[in-house]
Amino acid sequence: MPKTAGIYIHIPFCERKCTYCNFNTTDFDSALSADYVQAVVAEIVHTGERLSLDSHKLAADTIFFGGGTPSIITAEQIRSLICACNDSFNMAADSEVTIEINPGTLEPGKLRDWKSAGINRASVGVQSFRDDELVKLSRTHSASQATATVAALRNAGFNNISLDLIAGLPEQSLEDWRFNLNEALRIRPEHLSLYLLEIKEGTQLFAQIKRNQRARPDDDLAGEMYTMICEAAGEAGYEQYEISNFALQTVEPSESPFRSKHNLKYWTGAPFYGMGCGAHSYDGRSRWVNIAKTENYIEAVMTTGRGIAEQHDLSNEDNAAEALFMGLRLNEGISLDAFSADYGVSVIETYGPELERLSESGLVEIEPGRLKLTHRGRLLSNEVFVTFV
Repeated sequence: MPKTAGIYIHIPFCERKCTYCNFNTTDFDSALSADYVQAVVAEIVHTGERLSLDSHKLAADTIFFGGGTPSIITAEQIRSLICACNDSFNMAADSEVTIEINPGTLEPGKLRDWKSAGINRASVGVQSFRDDELVKLSRTHSASQATATVAALRNAGFNNISLDLIAGLPEQSLEDWRFNLNEALRIRPEHLSLYLLEIKEGTQLFAQIKRNQRARPDDDLAGEMYTMICEAAGEAGYEQYEISNFALQTVEPSESPFRSKHNLKYWTGAPFYGMGCGAHSYDGRSRWVNIAKTENYIEAVMTTGRGIAEQHDLSNEDNAAEALFMGLRLNEGISLDAFSADYGVSVIETYGPELERLSESGLVEIEPGRLKLTHRGRLLSNEVFVTFV
């Protein structure tokens, strides 16, 4: 059965780049942002026309504004992008429409305008509730602003809020992280994304550690933090459904309605279409990525309607391998029978020796009809996924 598509819209603008960030970002400029939004609208319209079949628009049920800092542009610009999606795609009536928010850029007056435009889910980039950690990360907000942002969202009627926090920061103690986690659980959002820090080459933090200006995070301590995350979130009534993602359960033991519908597109192999500079897309047969530089992207789209930099057609083997390691990110893992039916590949026959090694190492569980990661496997997931790349 075909899977409904998702739409990702990249807003690259930031007031300041965070030390750990390796995303495609650029400094905010109001004139450039106006030109950029106009180009993204053009790309949305062109994409919708290209994907329409016999005048039937492509069905989609999620829109995700990521960045960068989507909350930095005007509410009217956000509305124009949502309207373009509604006009160009067959958007479901109950579509999940998410915006990422940096508390340092939030203007409370935008909230009701966002809501009336169709935004119904907010993802707040808190990262830490400790001001000293926020300063070291070059975040532009304080802990009190993060708390105030959630309160403002509640007052504006938002009832689907996600918080992002990062564990395993340089010099962060177990008690520091316990404080951050407890603050998040006290606020009780509908969703939590609790990540272990990854130090990416090319970031300011990578350079600081290389120059011995910052201590390299302790992997064993990060492991303790991850165990604390899983145990504390579970005790607080959150369902861990993916390596780093937790959704508030409303009825035991059913699946939480607050799982991120958009991010599930990535993990379940559904098609998604990325709009904006550096945005990625996947249609089940190919992957492509847009031009990264904002000005070059604008020029290409306004000239041709598209801003693609690279495209790769995928073989069935490529698709099967990607589906395997993406599906294993989910706590429920993959159904071996469904996987075989979808890709014509027997996971056990194809990866038998590797799976046996991973099982003996305590990283995967092979149950009747299902393959999934163990708790230790989720902590060391990259060691598992490299098997299938």
